[in-house]
Amino acid sequence: MSEIMQARAVMAKKLNVMVRKIEGVSTFILTGNDEYTPNEIYFVVSSADESALAKVNADLEFLIRQFLRPIDIQKNESEGRTFVNYIFDNGLKAQVIVCGEQNLPSFGWWMPYMDKNGAATSFYPPATRKNSDPTTDRPKYDDDFSDDFDDDFEEPPAAKPEQVVPAPIAAPSHAVPAYEPAPEPENDQTEKELWNYFYTKVNIAKHAISGGSVIYACETIGELRTLLIKMICEANGITEDYLHSIDLLPENHRAALMKTYPAKPENGPMISALAAELSIFENLMKRVAR
Repeated sequence: MSEIMQARAVMAKKLNVMVRKIEGVSTFILTGNDEYTPNEIYFVVSSADESALAKVNADLEFLIRQFLRPIDIQKNESEGRTFVNYIFDNGLKAQVIVCGEQNLPSFGWWMPYMDKNGAATSFYPPATRKNSDPTTDRPKYDDDFSDDFDDDFEEPPAAKPEQVVPAPIAAPSHAVPAYEPAPEPENDQTEKELWNYFYTKVNIAKHAISGGSVIYACETIGELRTLLIKMICEANGITEDYLHSIDLLPENHRAALMKTYPAKPENGPMISALAAELSIFENLMKRVAR
């Protein structure tokens, strides 16, 4: 997946979380006319209560400014709809249309994230509904061109490699072994590796607490919390910018995480924070195993 397509996917996931935090929103859809414009993304946000639209737009604009950090914003109104255009430093241009359920705009295709009252389902033709973002960053002519090209093109026969047997070279007695960099850890740890990593860190923190290494213990607890934030975000469809996104998630996640902050840098509160982290981790891993 290209960087711009990844940016589209991440933005859609984050906005899906944001709109669910805003009171009054009943419809949230991804839309478009052309499937070959990956740097342009369109969303429709609507409410059954038209008197709530101004507040919906203000709340949404605040969240987008705070958590997505656009470099430019332009706003205009037309036919009872508010059009807000956002530009981001990754090249993505997003348009968010806020309107009433009875005033949805027309588009060539649509994909629902939320349709509480069935307004989008009633308004848009079923044939234009998509189950996933149909946008691609491949040029329109790729398919046709490749078909014609493949018919005429013949690959040259592969040349037979010559058999070359290198003469053995004796290494001098003072030779130094060639440097081989240590393999980097994979981003996606296996489930077993994740369990081992977490429990190892928990044991390190326990020993640090019992040994009086308060700062070391607090830093280890912090490392575990950072991992938990990443895991919670990814479980909710957020794949980057975890620290900026965690406060957008449902209250139960934040309430659980707040228990991982020791009230004081003392044995009792730190053990309680560590226990809270272990509980969150085990619950998350149980969901993965289902």
